[in-house]
Amino acid sequence: MNPHCFRALVVTGLMLGPSLVHADGAEIVYYDIVGDSAKELRHQLNANGPLGEGNKRVDGYTDWHVAWTYRYAPAAGSCKFTELGITLTATITLPRWTAGDDTSSALVKKWQSYISALRVHEDGHYSNGKRAAEEIKSLGQSLPTSGDCSTMAKLFDDQAASILEKYRVADLAYDADTKHGQTQGATFP
Repeated sequence: MNPHCFRALVVTGLMLGPSLVHADGAEIVYYDIVGDSAKELRHQLNANGPLGEGNKRVDGYTDWHVAWTYRYAPAAGSCKFTELGITLTATITLPRWTAGDDTSSALVKKWQSYISALRVHEDGHYSNGKRAAEEIKSLGQSLPTSGDCSTMAKLFDDQAASILEKYRVADLAYDADTKHGQTQGATFP
């Protein structure tokens, strides 16, 4: 079975929540697995991993959300943003295993290599979230002023939603290109 992940993007509107700031901005959540053999560990991954696409168990999962809020004001026959806030929140879910005293060093080494590769893969998904947030911020900074504030706000919201969709598609392509991390070494056993 392939270790894999799939992200769920939720387009959020104008509410701005607090940003999680852990592990370079993403919150890392672990689920524990036990076992003394590669077969037992794979069974635990399959049984306890997070739910991904189609409610199927996966080994790792990155969930990111971009939200924005703004204030605007009419100014000299036009409208412009007076405040713009962009928040990226993300959670990366990974397995955690503690080797027993009599676990073979070969199994420990294989696990360490796998976890490192899985983290690289999940970080790739998180990077898509960061790029989406940066692009939405740039949009807000470059949006031309408009005479009508509600028109300007709708234009921003629509374009920001399109940016989120672009990065949702990028996440799907990333999983397809990497075979859910396999080409990056995220396979176990």
